[in-house]
Amino acid sequence: MTKKSAIDEARVVLAVGKESVLVQRVIDGVMQSARATDPQTVRTDIAADNESAIGEFAVAMSPSLFGETNVVVVSGIDGTTDELNPVLLNACANVPEHVRLVVLHPGGVKGKKLLDGIRKTGALEASCSELKGKDLEAALTAEFRKHGKKPTADAITQLQQAIGSSLSELLAAISQLCADSETDIIDGQIVASFYEGVADVKGWNVSDALWNAKPIEVLEQFRWAVHQDNGASVPMIIAMSSGLRTLLKYAGSPAGMSEGDLASMLGVPPWRIKYLRAQKAKWNPEQLAMATKLLALADRASKGTTYDPSVNGGVSLESAQSMYEIEKNLLAVRPPRD
Repeated sequence: MTKKSAIDEARVVLAVGKESVLVQRVIDGVMQSARATDPQTVRTDIAADNESAIGEFAVAMSPSLFGETNVVVVSGIDGTTDELNPVLLNACANVPEHVRLVVLHPGGVKGKKLLDGIRKTGALEASCSELKGKDLEAALTAEFRKHGKKPTADAITQLQQAIGSSLSELLAAISQLCADSETDIIDGQIVASFYEGVADVKGWNVSDALWNAKPIEVLEQFRWAVHQDNGASVPMIIAMSSGLRTLLKYAGSPAGMSEGDLASMLGVPPWRIKYLRAQKAKWNPEQLAMATKLLALADRASKGTTYDPSVNGGVSLESAQSMYEIEKNLLAVRPPRD
């Protein structure tokens, strides 16, 4: 018999902190637990700071016609209304049989009275605060082990130097690195070679060329990297994708932030902000959205297949065909203006 976890037993889970990837993992964990018991489980999202929240919450707490489990995710309780507070506290203390509650609080002093009240109901609390220093290193090591790999200390250092401090990007990089590495122990040399491609061509240089709208330079550097190492296409595309994620985060950042705050939010050194500002000026949202699709297709081609809706799993490619598909998609990543 499988032993139940704390999340399996909890009727109310309280996620406290701003680290979005950790918050999402809490929600995913509750959803998986609920669906293991009831495959028909649905999810309802409620923003507690909306005027309609109290009505939406009342509906979510009521049994449905089909009797399925409802995972109710309540966000924004640091800005909730006075009317919703007692309703939410009562629901946390007396959760209906068909409901699993996930309550999100970003941390800080705002809304702390309600937060403490929910804690007193016996809710299971999960820390989702931003990780730094030793805590971040421990989380990265645990993520490697989750994929069946053992990282060395220099591998963790190399990874942070290549990716930055964004937890979501670091976890995505670990997943890709573990999937593409055949060894059980991941050391710094493996990480460095994976993200640099070859000594002469660094992945981040190709990424900068792409987002600086220099397609000829992208093609030249990419071809040279693959000529020196036929396995370089995967880390090159990962570097370009990482550059795109950072550019998208910068483009969507709130106005008025200082360069220091922006750098901290994006996980890049402060001097990098002026380069991101120049890159953003070259692109519009539609082109960046298209670039996301094109890089996904290039990534798929680098692993030997191309998309075909009529073929399950896509169409297998020979080496030359893969290169053609990759280059075709990279050259299609173009800004709307020079």
